[in-house]
Amino acid sequence: MELTYSKKNINKEIIFLMLPTILENVLQLLAGVVTTAMVGRLMADDISAQGISNRLYQIFFALFRGLGMGATVIVALYYGKKELARCRRVIEQAYLTAIPIIGIALFVILVFPERILSIFSSDKELVKTAVSYSRIAAWAIPSMAVICFNTAAFNGQGNTKVPMFIAVILNIVNVIVGYVFIFGIGSVGGWGITGAAMATVISQFVGAVIGLFILYRKIGYFNLSPHNEKFFSFDKFEVKNFFATGMPAAMEHMFWQFSAIIMSKVLLGYGSNVYAAYQLGLQAEMLTEMPAQGFVVASTTLSARAIGQKDSPLYKSYFTQLIKMAFVIAIFAAASLFIFPLQFMQLLTNKPDLQQIGAGYVFLMGFAQIPQVTSKVYNGLIRSSGGKRVPMYMSFIGIWIVRVPLVILFGWILKMDVRLIWITIAADNIMRMVLSIIYMKRKDTYNYVDNMIKAEA
Repeated sequence: MELTYSKKNINKEIIFLMLPTILENVLQLLAGVVTTAMVGRLMADDISAQGISNRLYQIFFALFRGLGMGATVIVALYYGKKELARCRRVIEQAYLTAIPIIGIALFVILVFPERILSIFSSDKELVKTAVSYSRIAAWAIPSMAVICFNTAAFNGQGNTKVPMFIAVILNIVNVIVGYVFIFGIGSVGGWGITGAAMATVISQFVGAVIGLFILYRKIGYFNLSPHNEKFFSFDKFEVKNFFATGMPAAMEHMFWQFSAIIMSKVLLGYGSNVYAAYQLGLQAEMLTEMPAQGFVVASTTLSARAIGQKDSPLYKSYFTQLIKMAFVIAIFAAASLFIFPLQFMQLLTNKPDLQQIGAGYVFLMGFAQIPQVTSKVYNGLIRSSGGKRVPMYMSFIGIWIVRVPLVILFGWILKMDVRLIWITIAADNIMRMVLSIIYMKRKDTYNYVDNMIKAEA
């Protein structure tokens, strides 16, 4: 028993689960960075057009990503109980519930793009470019939804290697197709920002198809765990459970996306250069945040599995080591942003004015790394231990009570230095970390399994 739950073995299990997820996100990010860098060689208006167009795409991505997180929790709980057929059933119900959501998303983006994108800017040329990009990129949403649920199917069972493999293929396709479609090849000219949108659609479709193939092939996960139910049959219990767990996580992500709409509106008031630099700065920040994405999966999957097994010593071991590891990695991430802000920006654009503006954002985001990374671990532990809505509430407080009001005050009303907006973003993250710590101490999250067993007895 001591050997099974030794610090060394626990750390090894966490790392083996995290590494593929981190590599998957690093690959996705690097492909995004390469694409951003390619678009960054275009005009500032093209960068801004892609930025505001992606706000629409990211809202629906946040929804499916959150629902996928909910599915991951449920699958992990069933997997801990060895109920593999239920794991498959949950994911298939997720596919079905995605269909009407996808239909709504496509209708909104394809029919009303001008009205929606005009919220961000009154620049008619910028909006026109963004509309063209959006009407193409929208067709990536169905594939993106499938990828989110495929990933939940694998992650919930502790297999993070397959999503990593899919990410490798998807991002290779995205970079190669993106380069050809943006710049052209030989005597054939490219389509600029439109080509970037086309590359997104194609690469997402490839990723979705590969995931489905691996799940449904003869020796795939799903064919080895039949549930004897028709695919299109509605399972009220699983759908209710899926939305009860996933919707709060989805709302948590969507709060940020809706706030990003306001952020975009305010920052565009400073000019296209500031907004373009902010978009590039976000990509630079994501380079150091990738390990944090691994902690999201690790904390959610491992804690939920231990809860499903009713194994308190294992749960406590995961709890302690995840927090320690997150803190150490966050320190390295913060140091990187403090020391190399300009170098990060130079990777993304060759325009000195954008580099200087973005470097200021990157430096100040160094202060947000510890709260950002540790909060992801806290949220996974809280969500798995019964606090399904708690991360959503904390996200609401941080974003809509701290970030958005201060951004509007400093940027829209008082027109103050843009660096105050960057500081506000960091303050939002610190607030959420503090709220998570307070909640976990009050609810005694560390002893959750012990308390659960006592309550059942």
